[in-house]
Amino acid sequence: MALSMKLEDLLRYLHIIRVEGDSHITLHGLAYHTGHVKPGFIFFCLQGSHVDGHDFIPLAVEAGASAVVLEQEREVNGAVKIQVSSVRRAMALAAELFYGSPSQRLRLIGVTGTNGKTTTTHLIDEILQAWGKKTALLGTIKYRIGRETLPVLATTPEAPDLQKMLHAMCDQDMDYAVMEVSSHSLEQHRVSGCDFNTAVLTNVTDDHLDFHQSSDRYLAAKGKLFTQLGGSFWKGNLPRFAVLNWDDPHCDYFLRQVTAQAVSYGIQDGADVRASDITIKSDGVSYRLNSPWGSEHFALKMTGVFSVYNALAATTAALLEGVKLPLIKEVLQKINGVPGRFERVDRGQDFLVIVDYAHTPDGLENILKTARQFARKKIITIFGCGGERDRGKRSIMGQIAGHYSDYCILTSDNPRGEDPWRIIQEVEAGLQEEKLSGSGYTIQPDRYEAIKLGIELARPEDIVIIAGKGHENYQIFSDYTIPFSDRDVAAAIISKRLNRQ
Repeated sequence: MALSMKLEDLLRYLHIIRVEGDSHITLHGLAYHTGHVKPGFIFFCLQGSHVDGHDFIPLAVEAGASAVVLEQEREVNGAVKIQVSSVRRAMALAAELFYGSPSQRLRLIGVTGTNGKTTTTHLIDEILQAWGKKTALLGTIKYRIGRETLPVLATTPEAPDLQKMLHAMCDQDMDYAVMEVSSHSLEQHRVSGCDFNTAVLTNVTDDHLDFHQSSDRYLAAKGKLFTQLGGSFWKGNLPRFAVLNWDDPHCDYFLRQVTAQAVSYGIQDGADVRASDITIKSDGVSYRLNSPWGSEHFALKMTGVFSVYNALAATTAALLEGVKLPLIKEVLQKINGVPGRFERVDRGQDFLVIVDYAHTPDGLENILKTARQFARKKIITIFGCGGERDRGKRSIMGQIAGHYSDYCILTSDNPRGEDPWRIIQEVEAGLQEEKLSGSGYTIQPDRYEAIKLGIELARPEDIVIIAGKGHENYQIFSDYTIPFSDRDVAAAIISKRLNRQ
């Protein structure tokens, strides 16, 4: 059934500076891009880093927009002009109202953090499905409602897209929606109006400082998810919870943001859900879990201490929903992993090849420290840094790669609009602190050739780490994008090498 609402009903809830035109009209949709405008839609003028929606008002009206929401003083001919103090806040509120407040009609679990969001949401989703619930999943790798997979727009979609999907989930009688909540989405009010049952924190290390400008602002953006749990302890007949990483240095900060009940997980003493006796091997990790819900020994197919933390976060969230610990254990022990997260590329070779999405200093250090714990021979790391992103982390990542690896191959990631050589030079500055060129590292800007070189250099029992892009199946340059999958490229090169032997 087509959705609609009266503009005058929407205006009752918005903080309005000025309205010009007849508000007694019916709205049939929301758009923030002129390509999506249809007759009867309301158009929101978003200001981006490269373009300003205010400049596209004539195109939106020409496409059929009945109303335009703006911040700047601009002329609007042929549509109702609505001036507000914040277009993003207004768009979030309008989207929530237009789609009938869908998050109030299902259980919504949000996961935020610098690293681990994707894996943790996938683990929670798998547990809930095994528990017999109908679930939807929104995140970096995929959007899924029941069995239907939708195109990924962003880690967390813009408010109209998000509310539209939440509405579709309600129409399809989903019990749960589990979603990644990025710092961008919190700062830009994409999830404003979402009624979360549970908010989960994985960890916080510096990232996206190109956008947030400072560590404090980045931390504050993450904190918004927990303040968004509101002042009520309940949603429906069930309590709200914050699930926090006890071992994260910022745990106290998040505890201060939360009015809901907080439950912690971790490895250090004091965590409510705690892992001990951890054993890490190349093919998995095992640990003893102790909690108020009981104790179990877990043996996961995923490896690394970071996998323990992700599993603990998912376990805690599931326990709070009422899932029994033995079922959680059964599900987690069956999972091989998440695409692009410490994912093995195995074609029968006698060395290990691992693809990982690690694109932050913390993420790269986690996977390299894990590999170092079971490495028998050399670690060869192939990595780069993305363009038009936080430049401050580039030399740090170079230093980390050089410290933990026996040999590094520095290459391009997604250079976007930046000169790939400039990015490489900034990463190399940190790499030079740990390695000498030639004996410790080389530069190969062509990512295909870099992966090929790393695999050709590998000897029996070596480990080749291909970091930065993980599940991505493209590479972004200044004015074009090419198909590119680290996994597929590595698999093809390994197969060619084996065929020559």
